[in-house]
Order: sequence, then structure tokens, then C-alpha cells
Amino acid sequence: MKKLFPFLELFLLLSLILVNCAVPRLIWPQKDINAYNINEPSLKKSILIASRSSEFKDAVVKKIGESFAKKPVYLKFIGLSDLAQEDVSGYSAIVVVNTCIGWGIDRKTKSFLDKTEKQDNIIILTTSGDGDWKPKMENYSFDAVSSASELVKTDEVAEEIISKLNDLL
Repeated sequence: MKKLFPFLELFLLLSLILVNCAVPRLIWPQKDINAYNINEPSLKKSILIASRSSEFKDAVVKKIGESFAKKPVYLKFIGLSDLAQEDVSGYSAIVVVNTCIGWGIDRKTKSFLDKTEKQDNIIILTTSGDGDWKPKMENYSFDAVSSASELVKTDEVAEEIISKLNDLL
């Protein structure tokens, strides 16, 4: 029994970590942004932005929208939950804003990536506690950006994504 006790402690500790980190977000996921468009869908260049909603994510998404609002680029903003129904084949660039959940990307983001063959026009922004976590890139070819959800980093993160979008366009 004494040999089993350390394993039991380890199991309980890992279970507690999993419950505190991943399960609540699976049961009560973050809310999505409200859908809206900027500019006309008939424009040749287009950007799809799918995002969860938080003060930080909303601020980054807003800055991206403001940056392209006066350019000949159509922008469509949707919630991450609507991404599965969206035909992404016609977009020049796609930005997906999600949160690291249990040391992995949001399951809606993973599902989208798993079914999307062309990924070289996709930028994934993942927020995490300290901002250093990036998704595993095996079998994927998207561009990854990560950040802590700190409002003081809004401009820096938005500018990084805007620069990547300009390169794609």
C-alpha cells in the first residue's frame, strides 16, 4: 500500500490540475464576438476574422478592423462557433482568435484546422496565461501568434497580426 500512495497522490494532483484548467472551459466556453462586416463583399481581397470575446480579444479584433476599414479589403467578423459553417475557400486571409485550454488550442479551432487543407493564409492568435504558449505545429502550416490577455499588449499584438495580414494580401 505504501508503494501505491505516491502514485495516488500524483493522480489526484493531476486530476485537480485538469479540472481547474480545462474542464470549466469545456463546460462554460468563452463567448464569441458578435458578427459584423466592414466594406463590401465584392472586393477582390477579403479577410475572415473568427474570435472568442474578451476585453483583450475584442480590442485586438477592433484594431485589426480599423486598420483595414479604409482599404479595399472586405472584412467579415464571426464568432468562433460559426467557423465550422463558413466557406473559407474564397478568403485572402483568415485570423482565428482563441484561448489555450488545457495546454491545447480551443476545440473549435482544432476542428477547423483539421478540416481545412489550405492553411498558409491562416493566422492563429492564442492567448495563454503568460503568453508564451504556442500550438503544436505538426501536420499544420498556419502562422501562430501568442500573447497573454493583457490590455497593454493590445497594440503590439494587433500590429503583429496586421503586418502578417499585409504580407498575405
